[in-house]
Amino acid sequence: MSLIHRRIDLYKDTGYLLERHCRINYECDTPWHRKMSYDEYRQEWFSWQCQKDGFLNALTDSMKDGRTIAEIIENEAGEAVAYLWAPFHADEESGFYFADVQDLYVEQGFRKQGIASYLLDYAETKARENGAAVIRSGTGCENMKSVALHEKMGYYQYRYEYEKLLK
Repeated sequence: MSLIHRRIDLYKDTGYLLERHCRINYECDTPWHRKMSYDEYRQEWFSWQCQKDGFLNALTDSMKDGRTIAEIIENEAGEAVAYLWAPFHADEESGFYFADVQDLYVEQGFRKQGIASYLLDYAETKARENGAAVIRSGTGCENMKSVALHEKMGYYQYRYEYEKLLK
């Protein structure tokens, strides 16, 4: 299958992006939050304007840097196959440059075809071409498919974050 990368069009793609970002968040959320169905989670997530605005503002700001990857990947028929957002971060004072894979989503019908591995590899290549020393990518503690993908691709877990439910 031939894949076509196209830069995100913030006006045309907003609905698609919000839906995929919400799905990614659900898969990476805490176990107690994922006790609700995706439909319940989605309804709650979309009801908070700050969720949508925060994501869209971060995406928009990151796209001001031409090194940021913000793409929808399509097949020859124009169907969306995947979505990738990896902002580029540059600390000019220290000279430390890195890319940070924020969102990587492969559509259900296109999974298990190596597309996620291809996209991580693609992000690594672009980051390297732009002078990044490191590429980072996070996932949820129970998103075992994503954990396995990162391990297979040679990513090292460099940080632990903890959360405790207080209710």
